[in-house]
Amino acid sequence: MASTDPAFADAPESPKKLDDMWQRQQTKTFTAWVNSHLRKRNLNVGEVHKDLSDGTLLMQLLEIISDETLPRPARGKMRIHKVENVGKALAFVNDKGVDVRSIGPEEIVDENLKMVLGLVWMLILRFEIQDISEEHMNAKDALLLWCQRKTEPYSNIDIQNFHMSWKDGLAFCGLIHRHRPDLIDYDSLSKSNPRQNFELAFSVAEKELDIPPMLDVDDMVECVKPDERSIMTYVAAFYKAFANSNTTEIAAKKISTVLKTNREHERLIAEYQTMATNLLAWIAEKTAWLQSRQDLHQVTECQGCLDEMNSFRSDEIPVKLGERGALEEHYRTLQTKLRLSGRPPFVASEGQEIVDIANAWTGLDAADQDRFNWVLDELKRIRLAETKAQLFGSKATAHEAWTNGLVEQLSTDDYSSQNLAGVQALQKKHEAFESDFRAHESRVHEIGTLANELDELRYVQADGVNDRYATIYENWQQLVALTQDRTTKLGEALQRQQHLDELYIEFAKQAPPFSNFLELAKGKLTEPYVVDTETEVVAIQEQHEAFKTELPKYQEAYDLISKLQASMAELGASSSPYSNHSFESLEAKWQEVQQLIGERDGSLNTEATTQADREALRIKWAEAAQATDSWMTEQDAAVAAASQAASLDQLEAQINALAAMKQSIEAYQSTFDELEKIHAANREALVFQNSHTTITIEGLRGRYQALKSGISRTINEFENQILARDATNVSPEQMKEIEDSFKHWDKDGSGQLEYKEFRAFLLSLGYNIPQVAAEGEDDMEFKRIVTRVDPNGDGVVSLDEFIAFTAEENADAESAEQLLEAFGAMSKGQPYVLAADLQRELEPELAEYCIKLMSPYEGGPEGALDFASFANALYGESDL
Repeated sequence: MASTDPAFADAPESPKKLDDMWQRQQTKTFTAWVNSHLRKRNLNVGEVHKDLSDGTLLMQLLEIISDETLPRPARGKMRIHKVENVGKALAFVNDKGVDVRSIGPEEIVDENLKMVLGLVWMLILRFEIQDISEEHMNAKDALLLWCQRKTEPYSNIDIQNFHMSWKDGLAFCGLIHRHRPDLIDYDSLSKSNPRQNFELAFSVAEKELDIPPMLDVDDMVECVKPDERSIMTYVAAFYKAFANSNTTEIAAKKISTVLKTNREHERLIAEYQTMATNLLAWIAEKTAWLQSRQDLHQVTECQGCLDEMNSFRSDEIPVKLGERGALEEHYRTLQTKLRLSGRPPFVASEGQEIVDIANAWTGLDAADQDRFNWVLDELKRIRLAETKAQLFGSKATAHEAWTNGLVEQLSTDDYSSQNLAGVQALQKKHEAFESDFRAHESRVHEIGTLANELDELRYVQADGVNDRYATIYENWQQLVALTQDRTTKLGEALQRQQHLDELYIEFAKQAPPFSNFLELAKGKLTEPYVVDTETEVVAIQEQHEAFKTELPKYQEAYDLISKLQASMAELGASSSPYSNHSFESLEAKWQEVQQLIGERDGSLNTEATTQADREALRIKWAEAAQATDSWMTEQDAAVAAASQAASLDQLEAQINALAAMKQSIEAYQSTFDELEKIHAANREALVFQNSHTTITIEGLRGRYQALKSGISRTINEFENQILARDATNVSPEQMKEIEDSFKHWDKDGSGQLEYKEFRAFLLSLGYNIPQVAAEGEDDMEFKRIVTRVDPNGDGVVSLDEFIAFTAEENADAESAEQLLEAFGAMSKGQPYVLAADLQRELEPELAEYCIKLMSPYEGGPEGALDFASFANALYGESDL
């Protein structure tokens, strides 16, 4: 099979005209290269095209460079024997993958210099240069890259090719100085003296590195453009001479890769700890605030608390929900990278696990709802207390006004000097007073009941209310005693003075209950009310209508009193001396009650309109909230359908579909903003409860945020699956086999393997574990495997976890053993590595990282470090 290396394109398949300089350079170089190998058998060529023409030395050369045995050459000296020997050599070369069909044996036998040089170049490419490898490049580019890397520290060397970049000789000196700085004083060299540079490099290479001179100093100095093949041949000899240093460089690269990976893991872990600490601190602070209970005394204070909570829910909660989602995505990405690099899973500090954060967030939600309910209860209590306080004040004022001067009136001896008519008048007046007095007793009880209710409602001015009621009660008890005393004394005087005017008595009897009714009616018609719904307004209207049905009988009482007043006027008197009520006052109160009835009708009608408007707001919210809830349910179903597990080659398509859904969901924000305005209108109208729906703005906010964060989380999970898929370095055919195996063991089609299904899969691979873990049976091997495969401990094995595990089982995973081999290569087989070796082979930052963490190697020379314990610690086999 012919070689496919692009470098072979220079073989003489399409010969060009060679000038004398090109031919002379190649002849010298290729002759030196042939002799560098023939000398191993004490052989030599003088003129390469002549000495190789009979095929015997050519076959010897092939045996040396291939380390194989060729057929014995023909012994004759005739042309046919030479052609036979050259033919055997060309057939051997062709079997090694070199296409030599353009070279005939006769052309070599005929000493064709161009063909001989072309054949030697093919041998150099195949046996010297082809094995050179750098980052999957072809041989020529790999050799050029090696030269560029080795001379990178030298500012006056710029290697871009294998001809003009070598014209000043510094490139050869730089290669030697980089590997053996003790052989050349590079700082003393000058770009302007190429001859001295060539002589020094060629001399040191021959004497110190055993590289025979393959280039001529004069040719290199005088030629316009050095021959590329000659320089490549000579440079390849340097590459072979410094092969051991190349091995050390490769080991240093591998160590650098491992150390960079470990430092990246440390950075991700530190970021997670910072994010978790900050989020938990915020949750603790806000939970403490939500659980606090300050004293509330005013409606404005309650509204302020509600506004503060609304601001917290709409401004702070969404931001922290986003931080929580970012933290969970960060955690999953960290675990994926640790698993793919062969590291043990990350275990967060106590109290900072994902489940700890979820529990803390649940506590925050509960505290938020508790505080909201508490503020609503306080608002109802304060509004009720203020209403009852107003009623208490009006009743207490009316009672104090009624009792004003009664102590002096009841204490006055105005009956001793009266005649019979006067005593009778005083007695009748007192009887009328007693009737009125007994009627007022219920008012005192009402005032006391209101005082007790305000005390139970923790009214802010409850102490003042209690003091006022205590004064009213003490005054009432004094009036009771004085009334009883006056009744006794008037009864004793009645035996002396008995004259009573029936007309006055009748008026006095009718006036007090009518007056009492007017006072009660006025109180009911002016009593304030607090309602939240249309139903409550209707109930008050019904009470008002029931009150109006009682008016006819009191109209009759008013007519009777009017007739009594007319009769007294006919007898020449304007009022009854036995009554405290004048007809004029009763008439004015009656007219006032009629007016208040109309005002009450208007007030209730206005309130009914207000409650109808509030009911409309409730219905508007219920309809809008239900529409949004239905839309979110549809989006949840769509996201769930798009998130169903598919084959790994479809992950990008699923991510694109989810990204389109995410854009659509984010575009819904304008609709959600309108919903927020409806919610704000309800709050402005003090609508806090809605019988038409149980959907709340907080719930919709949470669902909307969860929908956005959920689709981001799903995209992140698919990206992690892609990361796991791409990190496996398995072929598409192998990936298909892994997917088919996963589907085979996923018996219930859930897209995840339960532990019993994963155990069956391990048994099929020949793992030494029990089929079913019986009680008391050793199942440690299965637990060890599960800990590696399922680091988050969710009880199932996902597709990306299954792929990572299967790929690790089928590939040479990165391990502590490989890192130990790399350090062994750098230390040239010693059980320790020197700090100087790390500083020479690694980047300065990575070298210092190793020196800082490695322990000194006991029994070693100064600066010796223990790389074995360091490598084991990186892979979780000991403490770092």
